[in-house]
Amino acid sequence: MGSDRLTSAGYWLAGHGEQLVEHLRAVAQLACSYAPRELAELAELAGLVHDLGKATPFFQKRLADPQYQAAEANHSYIGALFGAWVARQRELDALVVFLAVARHHGALRSPWELLPNPQDIDPPDFFEVDRQGLRRTLRALPKQLEAVRESWPVLCPALGLPDPAPFCDGEIWSTLRSLAEEAARLSYLNLSALEDASLRHRYWMTNIVFSCLIDADKKLAAGYRPPPREPLAPDLVRRYLAEHVSSSGTLQPFRTQLFETVDRHVSTWPLAALYPAQLTLTAPTGAGKTLTALHAALTIRGRVEAETGRRLRIIYALPYINLIEQTDGVLRAVLQHADIEPDRVLLDHHHLAPLSSRSTAPVTTAQGPRGARIVPDEEDIEVDDALLLAESWDAEIVLTTFVQVFHTLVGYQNRALKKLHTLAEGSILILDEVQVLDAHYWPLLRALLADLPRWNVTVILMTATQPRLAEPGQARELVDPPLQGYPSRVLVRPAAPRSVPELAEALALARDRSQLIVVNSVRVSLELYRALEPYDPPFLFYLSTNITPRDRACRLSEIRQLLDARQPVLLVSTQVVEAGVDVDFATGWREWGPLESLLQVAGRINRNANRDLATLELVALAEGQGERVYGRILLDAARESIDGPRRDIELMQILQEYFARIERRISQAHAESLLAALPRLDYDRSNVDCKKRTDSIPVSCFRLIEELPSLSIVVEQDEGATRAIADLRRALEVKDPHERRFAVRRAYRSLEAYTITPLLQRAVGNLPPPLLYGREDLRLISRDQLPSFYDEKTGFKWDLNQFL
Repeated sequence: MGSDRLTSAGYWLAGHGEQLVEHLRAVAQLACSYAPRELAELAELAGLVHDLGKATPFFQKRLADPQYQAAEANHSYIGALFGAWVARQRELDALVVFLAVARHHGALRSPWELLPNPQDIDPPDFFEVDRQGLRRTLRALPKQLEAVRESWPVLCPALGLPDPAPFCDGEIWSTLRSLAEEAARLSYLNLSALEDASLRHRYWMTNIVFSCLIDADKKLAAGYRPPPREPLAPDLVRRYLAEHVSSSGTLQPFRTQLFETVDRHVSTWPLAALYPAQLTLTAPTGAGKTLTALHAALTIRGRVEAETGRRLRIIYALPYINLIEQTDGVLRAVLQHADIEPDRVLLDHHHLAPLSSRSTAPVTTAQGPRGARIVPDEEDIEVDDALLLAESWDAEIVLTTFVQVFHTLVGYQNRALKKLHTLAEGSILILDEVQVLDAHYWPLLRALLADLPRWNVTVILMTATQPRLAEPGQARELVDPPLQGYPSRVLVRPAAPRSVPELAEALALARDRSQLIVVNSVRVSLELYRALEPYDPPFLFYLSTNITPRDRACRLSEIRQLLDARQPVLLVSTQVVEAGVDVDFATGWREWGPLESLLQVAGRINRNANRDLATLELVALAEGQGERVYGRILLDAARESIDGPRRDIELMQILQEYFARIERRISQAHAESLLAALPRLDYDRSNVDCKKRTDSIPVSCFRLIEELPSLSIVVEQDEGATRAIADLRRALEVKDPHERRFAVRRAYRSLEAYTITPLLQRAVGNLPPPLLYGREDLRLISRDQLPSFYDEKTGFKWDLNQFL
């Protein structure tokens, strides 16, 4: 091997090994700094050994000849075994280190997928294991051992690692056997005994150490410089409200009462009751929960920083993109009022931030230090793409989706777990509108949320309609006592079944008042909108995910102005208007759905209580597809709860009974199987059918939302879109990786307003061309193509019979 050694970027340079040592030390130090105290030593060890297996001539040959793909050039496995050997000497968890290092360029796998059967360990027996990929990896170990006998005795002392001679001389096999025996025990764990939270501790350990390692490695390889931490005054919201809230209005006294009640608790309760903790914030729609929750989080953050010096991040998660758009505007207004530049402290992270890692774009080579050629490592994701794909939540306030949060908590993929350590470093996780979470997953989500305080997280569950996501006595309510005397604003009553044309006729007859109509599918919403057009209502509008965020925002702004002027607005919408959207209609119709959804629509009617009791009519549509969208159990439970006219406040009081009824009836076997997978470290394995009814499924079967493949389509509908597209193209050409990352982030923020994300199967019949050469997952409707692809009233054009 001579004097050649590996550098931090994963390629060879002439030298004496200092650069590899520097990289391993740097990754170890950064990973250690990310980890909770009890995991710091594990994260540091993983960082020290993660690239140690690259110190072989096989890896040098691979760099010289990219076609050389011999198993001996794989560096992760031997480094993982060495890390496990060191961990056992230090009385650390060897399997955690092994999994983190072995998979640091990919997704986590179930341990028994990565290790041979214990009885097959003695060489040469294990050379014949029946799994081809594993057999190839194991057969390479003897040659790799011979190679590292020369390099590791030089590198290990410099890294503070023990003499590798005993490992190379045979202890590698006893380490492998011990790991394989442990993996076999995990695979046969008694599934009925896995509800104990202590058994999930190792799952969290593995995922957090893995997160620390991969984030540190990618950031250092890319030359990433994290933004400086920023102070945020606890009274930002109070100062904003002092100048931006009118003292008039029927609901204003209740909003003030909510704010002051929560403020009193977060200011006076013992800090241990607030951080880390599980909290709930339950209040009716229109009561001002968003700003109250932000104030609570800032106050808790301020108290923690004053007492411990720790500066918590605030992660604010919502179910829908349109709610993120709305909440982003609120947060930015608060920050700007305090002369804080929002982009310095606020990060939006959801489906648009960034291009797919499985890019079909050609990989280009570049010149590294001293002219060395950089080539991709064992992963199929370039460093910059990986950073773009999975933000590390490096901001004081992160605005994100439930999908991002829960696929990080129930995680196995590299890009999802990259940000997990940010939560565990210390955070406040606000989950807004939690009533939309699928009841099938309640046992799993309840357990995970209960675990989070153990890992330095305060969880705030916020909604007007609180489902049972915390065990009784486990979470403390911030709105205690509850708001007294809150007015009943809406009478919810069943209506006679109708067809779409019959509903359109009924709406047209009531054209003297504003009306909100919410249906369960895009197809029915478009049918209803088109059935209403011949009646020529004066102010007919349409909302769904079929139109761009820019159009939704403009349309909602116009609708609010017309509603304020008491104009007879007629809005046809899907569920995008249900949760958190600030509109105030005189009356409404809702296709039958779950009770919590019906109450959310009621919250958009007579929202400010400026009218006498309004009505929300519940209608079964002949063309409706409610059972396909929600399932029969939820719809039956709603109908049983509303067997006649009921006031909204009355319905809110029976929600706990309603949620208990659902939980008794609904099948939660899938969630319970996933919950059992966590202590088994059953991440992902070959040939798994996630839809098959089984007691044993891996973490990879978790889908918070069952989604078919989709793609992003940018709609170039004005000059702003044209500029944003040009900005993205320029950003991708920036040479410096750090500057490129932030340039792309800025460009994506501008593009979000013009992007829709239809399901692929719905778009294939009218598919626009790619926006970027070779990027099939990002499409463009150019301005001259708008008539063919995009209707200014109803959005993206496709065959109505194709989709819900």
